Amino acid sequence: MNEILLAFSFILAFLLALYGTPLAQKAAVRYGILDQPDGKLKKHSRPVPYLGGLVLYFAFISPISLVFDFNQHLLGILFASSILLLVGLLDDLKALTPAIKFIFQVVATYILLKSGIVIDLVFFPKWLDITLSMFWILTVINAFNIIDIMDGLAASIGAISALTIFVVSLYTGDFLISMLAISLAGALLAFLKFNWEPARIYLGDAGSMVLGLIIGSLAMMVRYTRFNRLAFIAGIFILGIPLFDLTYVILLRLLKGKSPFLGSPDHFALRLRKKMNGTAQQTVCVILFIQLALSALVIVSFFSTPRFTLAASVVVACFFIVLGSVLAAVKME
Repeated sequence: MNEILLAFSFILAFLLALYGTPLAQKAAVRYGILDQPDGKLKKHSRPVPYLGGLVLYFAFISPISLVFDFNQHLLGILFASSILLLVGLLDDLKALTPAIKFIFQVVATYILLKSGIVIDLVFFPKWLDITLSMFWILTVINAFNIIDIMDGLAASIGAISALTIFVVSLYTGDFLISMLAISLAGALLAFLKFNWEPARIYLGDAGSMVLGLIIGSLAMMVRYTRFNRLAFIAGIFILGIPLFDLTYVILLRLLKGKSPFLGSPDHFALRLRKKMNGTAQQTVCVILFIQLALSALVIVSFFSTPRFTLAASVVVACFFIVLGSVLAAVKME
């Protein structure tokens, strides 16, 4: 029975996003909710509609609302993501300052934690678990927000992350996580048809922040330590690309004496594209290959030993250090 519900949720979310996205495109064009090129960071040739996040959210919650009994965790995710959706829509309309947006991110995260979705590490005191949970969710929200810099990148990384969480949750037997992850993956895969280069619609801040909150919550809820007590470290691998980009951009901006909150072409995806002298599609495909490798490590680590997890963590850290060092030498405008 559970298998049927999971398949139904995936198909319904996929179809809702597939047929709902063109409607959102038309609405965004009609009401002027567009991302205008500025010749600096935004170099697309024509205005691109926002409102992709609205479709993503609707396609994500619809299957869950139909087939799942609401509980405290589910209500917490839906309530918190609804707040971020509205805040993101206002931000896409240029109605909010970064400070106000961050305040609402904190509010949404607090609601999430209040619903009981908190990191639970037995060797940490409760107050530290809550602090780490707050930091984790805020970080992932902004990591997805900041990585949405290239056609198809944030949505495809989100889809792979959701599918990875889905696979792990099948073995832990957590049906809620499986349902949420597969619904999100279905919506994202359909949305990619319109978001792949050349993108016909963007997630916008509404979509990227909601995506970050949901993925961050699910990654935090998974019980990784069924076979390996250090496998929780693998949860970081699930979001390796967004977390690396966020850290990388902040470090580069600080080293240049710039504010980490101001836009710049320091994103590793943009540097990689210039290094490769390739297209956005080629760059995104290379990044997806890296994320797939990280996702494979997550699954292997789940069934493996603490020694393997530690070794894999060292290898991944060294890889990103080398990648960051190589890309830092690329001259950007």
